[in-house]
Amino acid sequence: MPESEKPDDPCKIEESSKTLDCSGRSDHSGQDPLFISSQEILRGRREVWIDHAGDVYRLRLTSSGKLYLSK
Repeated sequence: MPESEKPDDPCKIEESSKTLDCSGRSDHSGQDPLFISSQEILRGRREVWIDHAGDVYRLRLTSSGKLYLSK
């Protein structure tokens, strides 16, 4: 998504009649949440592996276009 099309508040995204609302959520740093598109994360792949605190997670794009995170 081009910079000019990014929402002012990434937690309030209108998407096919759904609104994502992150009100009350915080990343404990006092900063706004970081907004990254799934295309940036996946980079054309259907899955990526994420190392988090020594645990490995699999983020997968399903055939129906949903994201699935598993340990």
